[in-house]
Amino acid sequence: MIKKLLAIIVFMIVASLSIAGCTTTTNNTTANTSPTHDALLEKFVNATKQATYGNASNTVQAWDVTWNNGTSVTILETVKQSSNGTNSTVSVNETLLSFSTTQDATNYLNAFDKTNYSLTSTNYSITGSGDYHNATGHYPSVYKEYSYIEGSIFTSVKGYELVQLDNIIQMATATATS
Repeated sequence: MIKKLLAIIVFMIVASLSIAGCTTTTNNTTANTSPTHDALLEKFVNATKQATYGNASNTVQAWDVTWNNGTSVTILETVKQSSNGTNSTVSVNETLLSFSTTQDATNYLNAFDKTNYSLTSTNYSITGSGDYHNATGHYPSVYKEYSYIEGSIFTSVKGYELVQLDNIIQMATATATS
């Protein structure tokens, strides 16, 4: 054990002596490498935040936005909801993806494993939250909403949602507890 320790110390001394006196001057300028965020996705995130904070039945306990890259963002939120005489806490983990075209988003959605999901709606004006409309000023031409629920209303309910709004895919998991 002592021989190994001595060998490591000798190696470090030799390595430090071999580079001693070797200097180079380097001007290292680092450009800002943070990606440019997709403008529509930014508007959608802001519209979602305004809708969440603007709902009088909600008390927002947490709201965290993390940009994964320029075309993908994850929102973690926890909201205490009080409506119709019930109080529940809902925690949401939502990822939004922006694609170059609506067809690219459709291809992604079609490739997604939707084994447990049911097609909930294709009519945004009936089921849509309004966030997309608020962000763009128009309804999506392609809207598909898939979801499935697991759990019990007596303990906690976990819901999964997969939505296409033109070139945006929204994937969310929400857990509600009473």
